[in-house]
Amino acid sequence: MSIENQLREVLSSRADEVDGPVFDPYQRVAGAVVTSRRRRRAGAVGAVAAIAAVAVIVPSLVRGDDHRTTPAKHSQVVPGPSDPRWNTLSTWPTRGGLATNAAFLTAVRDQFGPARILYAADLDTTRVVVAWSPESGTDGTLTMYSGPRGAAATDLVEVSSASGGLDDLVSLREHADNDSRLVVLAAPSVRTVGVSPTVRIDPDGTVTRADYRLEQLTDGVWSGPLSDAPARLVRVRVVGKSSNPVTLMGRTTRPDDGTSICLSCTGADYLAKAEAAMASGVATVLGVPSADAAPATVYDGPVDPAVARLVGAENASGSTLRLTVVDTAVGGTTVRSALLSIIAKNGTSASTIELSDGTPINSSSAGQRPFVLRGTDLRQTTTSAQVFAPKAASVQLVSGSPTIYPSSPKVPVVDGSARVTVPVWNSDNTPYEVASYDAQGRQLGLWPLDLASSDSWLGAEAPNRP
Repeated sequence: MSIENQLREVLSSRADEVDGPVFDPYQRVAGAVVTSRRRRRAGAVGAVAAIAAVAVIVPSLVRGDDHRTTPAKHSQVVPGPSDPRWNTLSTWPTRGGLATNAAFLTAVRDQFGPARILYAADLDTTRVVVAWSPESGTDGTLTMYSGPRGAAATDLVEVSSASGGLDDLVSLREHADNDSRLVVLAAPSVRTVGVSPTVRIDPDGTVTRADYRLEQLTDGVWSGPLSDAPARLVRVRVVGKSSNPVTLMGRTTRPDDGTSICLSCTGADYLAKAEAAMASGVATVLGVPSADAAPATVYDGPVDPAVARLVGAENASGSTLRLTVVDTAVGGTTVRSALLSIIAKNGTSASTIELSDGTPINSSSAGQRPFVLRGTDLRQTTTSAQVFAPKAASVQLVSGSPTIYPSSPKVPVVDGSARVTVPVWNSDNTPYEVASYDAQGRQLGLWPLDLASSDSWLGAEAPNRP
Protein backbone atom coordinates (compact mmCIF):
# COMPACT_ATOMS: atom_id res chain seq x y z
CA MET A 1 0.00 0.00 0.00
CA SER A 2 1.40 3.41 -0.94
CA ILE A 3 2.15 6.03 1.71
CA GLU A 4 -0.68 8.14 0.22
CA ASN A 5 -3.24 5.36 0.70
CA GLN A 6 -1.97 4.64 4.22
CA LEU A 7 -2.31 8.27 5.18
CA ARG A 8 -5.79 8.48 3.63
CA GLU A 9 -6.91 5.39 5.61
CA VAL A 10 -5.56 6.70 8.93
CA LEU A 11 -7.11 10.13 8.48
CA SER A 12 -10.47 8.65 7.48
CA SER A 13 -10.60 6.40 10.53
CA ARG A 14 -9.77 9.33 12.80
CA ALA A 15 -12.35 11.58 11.09
CA ASP A 16 -15.08 9.02 11.72
CA GLU A 17 -14.63 9.60 15.45
CA VAL A 18 -15.50 13.27 15.16
CA ASP A 19 -18.92 14.82 14.59
CA GLY A 20 -18.16 17.19 11.74
CA PRO A 21 -18.72 17.94 8.07
CA VAL A 22 -18.33 15.16 5.52
CA PHE A 23 -15.18 15.46 3.39
CA ASP A 24 -12.12 13.57 2.22
CA PRO A 25 -9.53 14.17 4.99
CA TYR A 26 -6.57 13.41 2.78
CA GLN A 27 -7.66 15.80 0.06
CA ARG A 28 -8.34 18.49 2.68
CA VAL A 29 -4.83 18.16 4.11
CA ALA A 30 -3.14 17.73 0.76
CA GLY A 31 -4.94 20.75 -0.64
CA ALA A 32 -3.85 22.87 2.32
CA VAL A 33 -0.22 21.82 1.88
CA VAL A 34 -0.29 22.65 -1.84
CA THR A 35 -1.83 26.03 -1.08
CA SER A 36 0.86 26.68 1.52
CA ARG A 37 3.61 25.85 -0.98
CA ARG A 38 2.09 28.18 -3.57
CA ARG A 39 2.03 31.00 -1.07
CA ARG A 40 5.70 30.47 -0.24
CA ARG A 41 6.66 30.46 -3.92
CA ALA A 42 4.76 33.73 -4.38
CA GLY A 43 6.76 35.36 -1.62
CA ALA A 44 3.76 35.86 0.66
CA VAL A 45 3.89 35.75 4.44
CA GLY A 46 4.65 32.18 5.52
CA ALA A 47 1.84 30.26 7.15
CA VAL A 48 1.88 26.91 8.87
CA ALA A 49 -0.57 24.38 7.51
CA ALA A 50 -1.93 22.61 10.56
CA ILE A 51 -2.65 18.94 9.83
CA ALA A 52 -5.54 17.72 11.95
CA ALA A 53 -7.90 14.80 11.72
CA VAL A 54 -10.90 16.91 10.76
CA ALA A 55 -9.91 20.41 9.66
CA VAL A 56 -7.17 22.77 8.60
CA ILE A 57 -7.51 26.34 9.83
CA VAL A 58 -5.23 29.16 8.70
CA PRO A 59 -5.88 32.00 11.17
CA SER A 60 -6.13 35.59 9.98
CA LEU A 61 -3.17 37.83 10.71
CA VAL A 62 -3.78 40.48 13.37
CA ARG A 63 -3.34 43.96 11.92
CA GLY A 64 -0.97 46.21 13.80
CA ASP A 65 0.97 45.78 17.04
CA ASP A 66 -1.09 47.83 19.47
CA HIS A 67 -3.91 45.37 20.16
CA ARG A 68 -4.53 44.23 23.70
CA THR A 69 -5.36 40.69 22.68
CA THR A 70 -5.03 38.56 19.58
CA PRO A 71 -7.32 35.89 18.16
CA ALA A 72 -6.73 32.39 19.44
CA LYS A 73 -5.01 30.30 16.80
CA HIS A 74 -6.65 26.92 17.26
CA SER A 75 -8.48 24.63 14.89
CA GLN A 76 -12.27 24.88 15.13
CA VAL A 77 -14.42 21.82 14.50
CA VAL A 78 -17.83 22.79 13.11
CA PRO A 79 -20.58 20.16 13.54
CA GLY A 80 -21.95 18.69 10.33
CA PRO A 81 -25.20 19.79 8.66
CA SER A 82 -27.23 16.98 10.20
CA ASP A 83 -26.30 17.87 13.76
CA PRO A 84 -29.50 18.72 15.71
CA ARG A 85 -27.85 21.77 17.26
CA TRP A 86 -28.49 23.63 13.99
CA ASN A 87 -32.26 23.30 14.41
CA THR A 88 -32.57 26.46 16.49
CA LEU A 89 -30.49 29.56 17.22
CA SER A 90 -30.60 28.73 20.91
CA THR A 91 -28.29 25.76 20.34
CA TRP A 92 -26.07 26.97 17.50
CA PRO A 93 -22.38 26.33 18.18
CA THR A 94 -20.01 29.29 18.31
CA ARG A 95 -18.22 30.18 15.10
CA GLY A 96 -15.68 32.78 14.03
CA GLY A 97 -11.99 33.37 14.59
CA LEU A 98 -12.45 33.58 18.36
CA ALA A 99 -14.71 30.54 18.69
CA THR A 100 -12.03 28.46 20.40
CA ASN A 101 -10.81 31.24 22.69
CA ALA A 102 -12.52 29.88 25.80
CA ALA A 103 -11.08 32.54 28.09
CA PHE A 104 -12.43 35.37 25.94
CA LEU A 105 -15.88 33.79 25.59
CA THR A 106 -16.08 33.28 29.35
CA ALA A 107 -15.09 36.90 29.87
CA VAL A 108 -17.89 38.01 27.51
CA ARG A 109 -20.47 36.06 29.52
CA ASP A 110 -19.07 37.48 32.75
CA GLN A 111 -19.38 40.97 31.29
CA PHE A 112 -22.84 40.77 29.72
CA GLY A 113 -24.52 37.82 31.40
CA PRO A 114 -25.19 34.23 30.32
CA ALA A 115 -26.03 33.88 26.66
CA ARG A 116 -25.42 31.59 23.72
CA ILE A 117 -22.50 33.06 21.77
CA LEU A 118 -23.09 32.40 18.08
CA TYR A 119 -20.15 34.29 16.58
CA ALA A 120 -16.97 35.95 17.80
CA ALA A 121 -14.28 37.35 15.54
CA ASP A 122 -11.95 40.18 14.72
CA LEU A 123 -13.11 41.86 11.52
CA ASP A 124 -11.41 44.64 9.56
CA THR A 125 -11.36 47.25 12.32
CA THR A 126 -13.53 45.86 15.10
CA ARG A 127 -13.97 42.86 17.34
CA VAL A 128 -17.56 41.63 17.28
CA VAL A 129 -19.59 39.15 19.28
CA VAL A 130 -23.11 37.98 18.45
CA ALA A 131 -25.07 36.37 21.28
CA TRP A 132 -28.53 34.83 21.59
CA SER A 133 -30.51 35.00 24.82
CA PRO A 134 -34.07 33.91 25.67
CA GLU A 135 -36.87 36.45 25.87
CA SER A 136 -40.31 35.70 27.21
CA GLY A 137 -42.96 35.37 24.55
CA THR A 138 -40.53 35.54 21.62
CA ASP A 139 -38.01 33.38 19.84
CA GLY A 140 -35.23 35.15 21.70
CA THR A 141 -33.01 38.19 21.29
CA LEU A 142 -29.85 38.59 19.23
CA THR A 143 -27.33 41.12 20.48
CA MET A 144 -24.21 42.42 18.78
CA TYR A 145 -21.33 43.66 20.90
CA SER A 146 -18.46 45.54 19.34
CA GLY A 147 -15.17 47.17 20.22
CA PRO A 148 -11.77 47.91 18.70
CA ARG A 149 -10.11 45.02 16.93
CA GLY A 150 -8.41 42.89 19.57
CA ALA A 151 -10.45 44.43 22.41
CA ALA A 152 -10.92 42.72 25.76
CA ALA A 153 -14.46 41.74 26.76
CA THR A 154 -14.62 44.71 29.14
CA ASP A 155 -14.05 47.07 26.19
CA LEU A 156 -17.01 45.78 24.17
CA VAL A 157 -20.34 47.63 24.10
CA GLU A 158 -23.77 46.69 22.84
CA VAL A 159 -24.35 48.27 19.43
CA SER A 160 -27.39 46.45 18.04
CA SER A 161 -30.12 43.97 18.92
CA ALA A 162 -33.00 42.18 17.24
CA SER A 163 -35.88 40.12 18.56
CA GLY A 164 -39.13 38.63 17.37
CA GLY A 165 -39.45 36.84 14.07
CA LEU A 166 -35.82 35.77 14.04
CA ASP A 167 -34.86 33.73 11.03
CA ASP A 168 -32.36 30.89 10.68
CA LEU A 169 -30.22 33.33 8.70
CA VAL A 170 -28.31 35.89 10.78
CA SER A 171 -26.35 38.71 9.20
CA LEU A 172 -24.32 41.56 10.62
CA ARG A 173 -22.67 44.65 9.19
CA GLU A 174 -19.42 45.70 10.82
CA HIS A 175 -20.34 49.38 10.45
CA ALA A 176 -23.56 51.12 9.37
CA ASP A 177 -21.71 52.59 6.38
CA ASN A 178 -21.75 52.23 2.60
CA ASP A 179 -18.38 50.47 2.66
CA SER A 180 -18.29 47.85 5.38
CA ARG A 181 -17.91 44.12 5.88
CA LEU A 182 -20.97 41.86 5.88
CA VAL A 183 -21.02 38.56 7.75
CA VAL A 184 -23.72 35.95 7.11
CA LEU A 185 -24.37 33.02 9.47
CA ALA A 186 -26.51 30.03 8.56
CA ALA A 187 -26.59 26.29 9.20
CA PRO A 188 -23.82 24.39 7.34
CA SER A 189 -26.47 22.88 5.08
CA VAL A 190 -26.79 26.31 3.44
CA ARG A 191 -24.15 26.40 0.72
CA THR A 192 -24.87 29.73 -0.98
CA VAL A 193 -26.46 33.04 -0.09
CA GLY A 194 -27.60 35.90 -2.30
CA VAL A 195 -26.54 39.46 -1.44
CA SER A 196 -28.18 42.52 -3.03
CA PRO A 197 -26.23 45.66 -2.08
CA THR A 198 -28.63 48.47 -2.93
CA VAL A 199 -31.69 49.72 -4.85
CA ARG A 200 -32.27 52.16 -7.68
CA ILE A 201 -34.89 54.86 -7.16
CA ASP A 202 -36.26 56.47 -10.32
CA PRO A 203 -37.68 60.01 -10.42
CA ASP A 204 -41.22 58.60 -10.63
CA GLY A 205 -40.68 56.85 -7.29
CA THR A 206 -40.23 53.36 -8.74
CA VAL A 207 -37.81 51.28 -6.67
CA THR A 208 -35.80 48.47 -8.28
CA ARG A 209 -33.49 46.23 -6.32
CA ALA A 210 -30.01 45.42 -7.59
CA ASP A 211 -29.49 41.82 -8.63
CA TYR A 212 -28.38 39.34 -6.00
CA ARG A 213 -24.80 38.14 -6.13
CA LEU A 214 -24.35 34.55 -5.03
CA GLU A 215 -21.69 33.96 -2.38
CA GLN A 216 -20.36 30.60 -1.22
CA LEU A 217 -20.59 29.80 2.49
CA THR A 218 -17.97 27.77 4.33
CA ASP A 219 -19.36 25.80 7.27
CA GLY A 220 -22.42 28.08 7.06
CA VAL A 221 -20.43 31.33 7.21
CA TRP A 222 -19.69 34.00 4.62
CA SER A 223 -17.74 37.18 5.30
CA GLY A 224 -16.86 39.79 2.73
CA PRO A 225 -16.57 43.55 2.20
CA LEU A 226 -19.39 45.47 0.51
CA SER A 227 -18.80 48.74 -1.33
CA ASP A 228 -21.37 51.38 -2.25
CA ALA A 229 -23.94 49.42 -0.27
CA PRO A 230 -25.89 51.65 2.16
CA ALA A 231 -26.48 49.64 5.30
CA ARG A 232 -30.30 49.83 5.31
CA LEU A 233 -30.58 49.01 1.62
CA VAL A 234 -28.75 45.69 1.72
CA ARG A 235 -30.79 42.51 1.48
CA VAL A 236 -29.71 38.90 2.07
CA ARG A 237 -31.56 35.78 0.98
CA VAL A 238 -31.22 32.04 0.80
CA VAL A 239 -32.32 30.50 -2.49
CA GLY A 240 -36.06 29.88 -2.46
CA LYS A 241 -36.73 32.03 0.61
CA SER A 242 -37.75 35.65 1.13
CA SER A 243 -35.10 38.32 1.48
CA ASN A 244 -34.04 39.75 4.82
CA PRO A 245 -32.56 43.07 5.89
CA VAL A 246 -29.27 42.93 7.75
CA THR A 247 -30.08 41.57 11.21
CA LEU A 248 -27.51 43.45 13.27
CA MET A 249 -25.68 46.68 12.56
CA GLY A 250 -22.52 48.18 13.96
CA ARG A 251 -22.12 51.88 14.55
CA THR A 252 -21.49 54.25 11.68
CA THR A 253 -18.06 55.79 11.22
CA ARG A 254 -19.60 58.88 9.64
CA PRO A 255 -19.38 62.02 11.78
CA ASP A 256 -22.59 63.06 13.52
CA ASP A 257 -24.12 66.01 11.68
CA GLY A 258 -25.73 67.17 14.92
CA THR A 259 -29.28 67.24 13.60
CA SER A 260 -32.17 66.19 15.84
CA ILE A 261 -35.80 67.00 16.55
CA CYS A 262 -36.13 69.70 19.21
CA LEU A 263 -39.38 69.11 21.09
CA SER A 264 -38.75 72.05 23.39
CA CYS A 265 -38.48 74.38 20.39
CA THR A 266 -41.40 76.28 18.89
CA GLY A 267 -42.35 78.02 15.66
CA ALA A 268 -39.74 78.41 12.93
CA ASP A 269 -36.99 77.06 15.17
CA TYR A 270 -38.83 73.76 15.60
CA LEU A 271 -39.51 73.49 11.87
CA ALA A 272 -35.92 74.22 10.86
CA LYS A 273 -34.58 71.52 13.15
CA ALA A 274 -37.29 69.06 12.11
CA GLU A 275 -36.56 69.63 8.43
CA ALA A 276 -32.84 69.12 8.95
CA ALA A 277 -33.32 65.98 11.05
CA MET A 278 -35.75 64.38 8.61
CA ALA A 279 -33.50 65.14 5.65
CA SER A 280 -30.54 63.71 7.55
CA GLY A 281 -32.52 60.52 8.16
CA VAL A 282 -33.23 60.18 4.45
CA ALA A 283 -29.56 60.78 3.64
CA THR A 284 -28.54 58.05 6.07
CA VAL A 285 -30.93 55.52 4.53
CA LEU A 286 -29.80 56.34 0.99
CA GLY A 287 -26.14 56.50 1.94
CA VAL A 288 -25.51 60.04 0.72
CA PRO A 289 -24.00 63.06 2.54
CA SER A 290 -26.53 65.18 4.41
CA ALA A 291 -25.48 68.12 2.24
CA ASP A 292 -26.92 66.30 -0.80
CA ALA A 293 -30.40 66.07 0.76
CA ALA A 294 -32.57 69.16 0.22
CA PRO A 295 -35.73 69.27 2.39
CA ALA A 296 -38.90 71.20 1.60
CA THR A 297 -41.89 71.38 3.93
CA VAL A 298 -45.23 70.24 2.48
CA TYR A 299 -47.26 70.83 5.64
CA ASP A 300 -46.50 71.99 9.16
CA GLY A 301 -49.41 72.60 11.46
CA PRO A 302 -52.09 71.26 13.79
CA VAL A 303 -53.84 67.88 13.69
CA ASP A 304 -57.37 66.95 14.65
CA PRO A 305 -57.05 65.23 18.09
CA ALA A 306 -59.74 62.67 17.19
CA VAL A 307 -57.74 61.51 14.16
CA ALA A 308 -54.42 61.66 16.00
CA ARG A 309 -55.84 59.37 18.67
CA LEU A 310 -56.72 56.81 16.01
CA VAL A 311 -53.07 56.61 14.88
CA GLY A 312 -51.64 56.06 18.34
CA ALA A 313 -51.58 59.43 20.08
CA GLU A 314 -53.44 58.20 23.15
CA ASN A 315 -52.92 61.42 25.09
CA ALA A 316 -53.99 63.62 22.15
CA SER A 317 -56.80 65.36 24.00
CA GLY A 318 -55.50 68.51 25.62
CA SER A 319 -52.06 68.15 24.02
CA THR A 320 -50.46 70.30 21.34
CA LEU A 321 -50.36 68.22 18.16
CA ARG A 322 -48.11 69.20 15.29
CA LEU A 323 -47.70 67.34 12.01
CA THR A 324 -44.67 68.03 9.84
CA VAL A 325 -44.53 66.58 6.34
CA VAL A 326 -41.24 67.06 4.48
CA ASP A 327 -40.20 66.12 0.95
CA THR A 328 -36.45 65.61 0.61
CA ALA A 329 -34.88 65.86 -2.84
CA VAL A 330 -31.82 63.70 -3.46
CA GLY A 331 -30.61 64.07 -7.01
CA GLY A 332 -33.66 63.59 -9.21
CA THR A 333 -35.63 61.63 -6.60
CA THR A 334 -38.03 62.76 -3.88
CA VAL A 335 -38.52 61.04 -0.54
CA ARG A 336 -41.40 61.96 1.79
CA SER A 337 -41.19 61.87 5.60
CA ALA A 338 -43.84 62.67 8.19
CA LEU A 339 -43.64 63.23 11.93
CA LEU A 340 -46.35 63.83 14.52
CA SER A 341 -45.25 65.52 17.75
CA ILE A 342 -47.35 65.46 20.93
CA ILE A 343 -46.62 68.06 23.63
CA ALA A 344 -48.56 67.60 26.86
CA LYS A 345 -50.80 70.47 27.94
CA ASN A 346 -48.66 71.29 30.96
CA GLY A 347 -45.42 70.78 29.06
CA THR A 348 -44.28 67.97 31.32
CA SER A 349 -43.92 65.43 28.53
CA ALA A 350 -43.30 65.28 24.81
CA SER A 351 -43.22 62.45 22.29
CA THR A 352 -43.27 61.80 18.58
CA ILE A 353 -44.83 59.29 16.19
CA GLU A 354 -42.83 58.68 13.03
CA LEU A 355 -45.57 58.26 10.44
CA SER A 356 -43.09 57.83 7.59
CA ASP A 357 -39.32 57.63 7.90
CA GLY A 358 -38.89 58.25 4.18
CA THR A 359 -40.77 56.87 1.17
CA PRO A 360 -39.88 57.56 -2.48
CA ILE A 361 -42.68 59.33 -4.39
CA ASN A 362 -43.10 60.70 -7.90
CA SER A 363 -40.99 63.85 -8.10
CA SER A 364 -43.10 65.44 -10.84
CA SER A 365 -46.28 65.45 -8.72
CA ALA A 366 -44.78 65.61 -5.22
CA GLY A 367 -45.90 69.20 -4.67
CA GLN A 368 -49.53 68.26 -5.33
CA ARG A 369 -49.68 64.92 -3.52
CA PRO A 370 -51.68 65.07 -0.28
CA PHE A 371 -50.67 63.36 2.94
CA VAL A 372 -53.39 61.32 4.62
CA LEU A 373 -53.70 60.58 8.32
CA ARG A 374 -56.44 58.05 8.98
CA GLY A 375 -57.68 55.44 11.41
CA THR A 376 -60.69 53.35 12.33
CA ASP A 377 -62.68 53.97 15.47
CA LEU A 378 -63.59 50.52 16.81
CA ARG A 379 -66.65 52.02 18.51
CA GLN A 380 -68.06 53.28 15.22
CA THR A 381 -68.61 51.99 11.69
CA THR A 382 -66.72 54.71 9.86
CA THR A 383 -63.19 55.55 8.85
CA SER A 384 -62.00 59.08 9.57
CA ALA A 385 -59.19 60.72 7.65
CA GLN A 386 -57.52 64.09 7.77
CA VAL A 387 -56.14 65.00 4.36
CA PHE A 388 -53.33 67.54 4.30
CA ALA A 389 -53.24 69.23 0.88
CA PRO A 390 -52.18 72.89 1.16
CA LYS A 391 -52.19 73.40 -2.65
CA ALA A 392 -55.73 72.04 -3.18
CA ALA A 393 -59.13 73.69 -2.83
CA SER A 394 -60.93 70.45 -1.98
CA VAL A 395 -60.27 66.75 -1.53
CA GLN A 396 -62.21 63.51 -1.73
CA LEU A 397 -61.78 59.83 -0.95
CA VAL A 398 -62.63 58.11 -4.23
CA SER A 399 -63.66 54.46 -4.35
CA GLY A 400 -62.92 52.09 -7.21
CA SER A 401 -66.06 50.13 -6.24
CA PRO A 402 -68.54 52.84 -5.25
CA THR A 403 -71.54 50.49 -5.07
CA ILE A 404 -69.81 48.59 -2.29
CA TYR A 405 -67.56 51.26 -0.82
CA PRO A 406 -69.15 54.70 -1.33
CA SER A 407 -66.90 57.62 -2.21
CA SER A 408 -66.88 60.55 0.18
CA PRO A 409 -68.23 63.96 -0.81
CA LYS A 410 -65.74 66.63 -1.83
CA VAL A 411 -64.61 68.49 1.27
CA PRO A 412 -63.11 72.02 1.20
CA VAL A 413 -59.52 72.41 2.36
CA VAL A 414 -59.24 74.90 5.21
CA ASP A 415 -55.83 75.98 6.54
CA GLY A 416 -54.16 73.22 4.55
CA SER A 417 -56.30 70.22 5.58
CA ALA A 418 -59.77 68.67 5.44
CA ARG A 419 -61.55 66.08 7.59
CA VAL A 420 -63.10 63.30 5.47
CA THR A 421 -65.23 60.34 6.58
CA VAL A 422 -66.38 57.24 4.69
CA PRO A 423 -68.97 54.68 5.91
CA VAL A 424 -66.48 51.83 6.06
CA TRP A 425 -65.37 50.25 9.30
CA ASN A 426 -61.88 49.35 8.06
CA SER A 427 -60.50 50.97 4.92
CA ASP A 428 -57.16 49.15 4.93
CA ASN A 429 -58.10 46.67 2.21
CA THR A 430 -60.55 48.77 0.27
CA PRO A 431 -60.15 50.44 -3.16
CA TYR A 432 -59.98 54.01 -1.86
CA GLU A 433 -57.70 56.68 -3.25
CA VAL A 434 -57.41 60.37 -2.42
CA ALA A 435 -58.19 62.98 -5.07
CA SER A 436 -57.45 66.68 -4.90
CA TYR A 437 -59.12 69.49 -6.87
CA ASP A 438 -58.38 73.11 -7.68
CA ALA A 439 -60.78 76.02 -7.13
CA GLN A 440 -62.50 75.32 -10.46
CA GLY A 441 -63.17 71.71 -9.51
CA ARG A 442 -60.54 70.27 -11.85
CA GLN A 443 -58.82 67.17 -10.52
CA LEU A 444 -55.17 67.78 -9.71
CA GLY A 445 -54.34 64.12 -9.17
CA LEU A 446 -55.34 60.76 -7.74
CA TRP A 447 -53.04 58.98 -5.28
CA PRO A 448 -52.94 56.00 -2.92
CA LEU A 449 -54.22 56.75 0.58
CA ASP A 450 -50.99 55.68 2.24
CA LEU A 451 -47.30 55.95 1.59
CA ALA A 452 -45.55 52.64 1.10
CA SER A 453 -43.97 51.44 4.34
CA SER A 454 -40.20 51.35 4.55
CA ASP A 455 -40.36 47.56 4.85
CA SER A 456 -42.28 47.48 1.59
CA TRP A 457 -40.13 49.69 -0.63
CA LEU A 458 -36.82 48.62 0.92
CA GLY A 459 -37.87 45.03 0.33
CA ALA A 460 -38.44 45.55 -3.39
CA GLU A 461 -37.19 42.49 -5.22
CA ALA A 462 -34.68 42.30 -8.03
CA PRO A 463 -35.76 41.34 -11.57
CA ASN A 464 -33.33 38.43 -11.35
CA ARG A 465 -33.14 36.79 -7.97
CA PRO A 466 -31.72 33.44 -6.75
